Amino acid sequence: MQPTPVLQRAIKRLALTTKQGPHNYYKGNRTGAMGTHTKYGGYRIDFKKVRTYCCPDLSEFELTPFVARHIEPRRESFAHTETKSPMDGKEYLRKWKEGGGNI
Repeated sequence: MQPTPVLQRAIKRLALTTKQGPHNYYKGNRTGAMGTHTKYGGYRIDFKKVRTYCCPDLSEFELTPFVARHIEPRRESFAHTETKSPMDGKEYLRKWKEGGGNI
């Protein structure tokens, strides 16, 4: 079954996918090669091609992260529920109502 001639022209302009290419076509993910394959099946890394990221000095940086640097673990009591579990449906509804939820 062949696509219509109009569709054939549109397909030629689109990017090649792995389903349209030869059986061994691998599109990749644009990362690039960091070295070369050896004839013995190994891989030799070329350190001129390896990406390096330089981080500036952030000791005097004024912005803070989204999460605090030190977080205390929460110890909530579930003694008033029948199952004593935080996953209990009644406990979920109670917490929801405390947060301003309406039923």
